[in-house]
Amino acid sequence: MQARDIMVEALSVTPELSVRELVGLLLREHRDGACVIHDGELVGVVTTMDLVFQEKRVHLPAILSFMDFAIPLESPAKLRDELDKISGTQVSEIMSDEPVVVEPSTPMSELATMMVEQHLTILPVVERGRVHGVVTKEALLRATFAAKD
Repeated sequence: MQARDIMVEALSVTPELSVRELVGLLLREHRDGACVIHDGELVGVVTTMDLVFQEKRVHLPAILSFMDFAIPLESPAKLRDELDKISGTQVSEIMSDEPVVVEPSTPMSELATMMVEQHLTILPVVERGRVHGVVTKEALLRATFAAKD
């Protein structure tokens, strides 16, 4: 089986959609994520984990103190990015803007491996720049166990 055989219709949202509206849409549609589309092109993916991320504690960077100097051990940009995502009010502020995508011919075993190893919730199925659907964990489970029956 390939991605084209198990994909489901993609739920699409715009980058300008509010986080509050996104939550309502995902709950109403019983979805774990959506493709973010701008001018007909995939510009990102937003998932329920991006929303859960907003509720996490802020990770303060480790600091090495040497004499009277404080030396940050992590990039200040990482903290800034985390704070921006936690405080985001629009989809564009919380989405993953470099989504992992697959082709319709991607084998099911590769889809499963990608989802597990990269901790992915949904995989957009893209061909010639157009989103044809998404592979979800649920769709993958259904295909896996339907094939074993």
